[in-house]
Amino acid sequence: MPVTVLLADEHALLREGVAALLAALTRYEVIGSTADGRECVRSALRCQPGLIVFDCAMRGLSGLEAIRRIAPRCPQTRLLCLSGYEDARWVRAAFDAGAHGYVLKRDGFGVLREAIDSVMRHRYFISPDIAHLLVDGLRRHDGPAFAPREALSAREREITQLFAEGLSAREIAERLHVSVKTVGTHREHIMAKLGINGIAQLTRYALREGITTLEP
Repeated sequence: MPVTVLLADEHALLREGVAALLAALTRYEVIGSTADGRECVRSALRCQPGLIVFDCAMRGLSGLEAIRRIAPRCPQTRLLCLSGYEDARWVRAAFDAGAHGYVLKRDGFGVLREAIDSVMRHRYFISPDIAHLLVDGLRRHDGPAFAPREALSAREREITQLFAEGLSAREIAERLHVSVKTVGTHREHIMAKLGINGIAQLTRYALREGITTLEP
């Protein structure tokens, strides 16, 4: 039986390219493709794919947050991050979220194929061009990739991302199918937990902690 694969990335061209490349390999079968983090979670829980190839920086619900939700509920699914970010914080954050491998988008398909084969053999993989980042971090005994976010719940991180990306309380309420009052209550709790005031400070926090990138 082929390994079922779910692709999650904002860019349709990239998803289609990876799907076309995998189609040439009889071992893998792409069963889903999405640009939406929440849909990625729903599809993963419904289909329990053998592999998810995801980007860590999707809008609305980030790939990192999606994987953080998927990993404990799909223990047999292997998780491979395909990212444009080469900063050590993003690499380590992806592994902290549950990823088994990290490949750069500028790598060739040979590297991606090697990464997929490695994680499917229950090994870890990191792009050779950035492996030194983790080694340097270990030598310096760095702390977590990003500052601890345990103070915020999963829903609070999601709302923080949406506020930082410019959505109003009403737009967030409509997207999450909750009341505007509920969104306002979450916002108050977030501000209190973080000790900050205003959307500008919340946006800076979200950028610093990797909750959003604000890239188009």
